[in-house]
Amino acid sequence: MTLPKLTIGKITLDVPIIQGGMGVGISWENLAGAVAKEGAMGVVSAVGTGYRFPELVKKDKFGRPIGPENTHSREALKRIVQRAKELSQGRGAIGVNVLCAITDYPRVVRDAAEAGADAIISGAGLPLKLPEYVKGFDIALIPIVSSARALKLICQTWEKRYQRLPDAVVLEGPLSGGHQGFHKEDCFKKEYQLESLLPEVLEEAKNWGDLKVIVAGGVWSYQDIKKY
Repeated sequence: MTLPKLTIGKITLDVPIIQGGMGVGISWENLAGAVAKEGAMGVVSAVGTGYRFPELVKKDKFGRPIGPENTHSREALKRIVQRAKELSQGRGAIGVNVLCAITDYPRVVRDAAEAGADAIISGAGLPLKLPEYVKGFDIALIPIVSSARALKLICQTWEKRYQRLPDAVVLEGPLSGGHQGFHKEDCFKKEYQLESLLPEVLEEAKNWGDLKVIVAGGVWSYQDIKKY
C-alpha cells in the first residue's frame, strides 16, 4: 500500500504523518527537523524552550528559567524552529505544539507564528481563541480533540468569531501521551477507544467541509497507519 500525500492548507506532505509534540527535551529541532526531512511534519514542543538554550534566558541559582517568559522563551523557540527548518532541507513541514494550559499561551502562539512555523497544533484544553492570536499570519491551525462534541464547538466558535475553520484536526484517544480530558475510568471503556471515537469525529468533520482528521494515540506502526 502506498500512503497518500496529505494536504493541510497550503502544506503538502509526501508522507502523511505528523510527529507528536512531546514536551521538554524531546520534540525540539533535531527530532522535528529529521522528521520533516523525510517528508512528514516535524513538531516542536513550545514548552520549556528556555531549557534548550539557557544562555538566552534569566535563571535562578539552580539554573532554572525564571517565570513563563524565560521558561517558554521567545528567542529560544525562534532558534529551535529555524534550526529545525535548516535540518529539514526544505522538505516536509515544521509545526509547533502549544498547550492551551500553559501560562502565556496567547504570547507563545504568537511567538510560534513569528518564528516561521508552518502550523500550530494545540490541545490540553479547547483552543477557542487560537485564530485571534495569529492574526496577520498565513499559518495552518490544527486543534486537538477527543470527541466530536469538542470538534463541533471549536468549528462553531471559530466560524462565528473569526470566519475561519481549522485546517485539520487531531483526534487523540486514551492511549496517547497527551492531555485529552478523559477520566481515568473512561480510558478503559470501549466507547472511548480511538476506533470508537473516530467514526463520529469523521462524521462531524464532514459537516465542515474538507476537514482532515489525523488520529493519535495507539498509532505505533505502519500497520496501524494503514488501518486508520
